[in-house]
Amino acid sequence: MTSTDERLITFLRDLTGALERGELCQRQLQSVGEFFMSYQFQERAVQDSDESAPDPPRFSRDELIKFLSLGWYVYQVLLQQETLSIHDDDVD
Repeated sequence: MTSTDERLITFLRDLTGALERGELCQRQLQSVGEFFMSYQFQERAVQDSDESAPDPPRFSRDELIKFLSLGWYVYQVLLQQETLSIHDDDVD
C-alpha cells in the first residue's frame, strides 16, 4: 500500500467520523454530497457500460455540467424544501 493510499484511508475515516458526530458545517456537507453524487454517477456509468457496451461511455462536458447542475438543484432547493421564484415576466 502506498503512502497516498494510506493518506486517503485516513482522510476518509476522519471524514466519516466527523460526519457521524455531526461536526461538519453546511459547506463541508455540501462538498461531501457533491463528491458522493459525482462518484456514484461515474460508478453507474462504468457499470452500465460493462453491461451493455465494450467501450466506456464518454460524457460530454455539457452532459456533466447538466448532471452536476441537477444535483446542485436537488440538494440546494428540493431537499431543503425551497422553491425557485418564477416571475410572470419570465413565462411566455
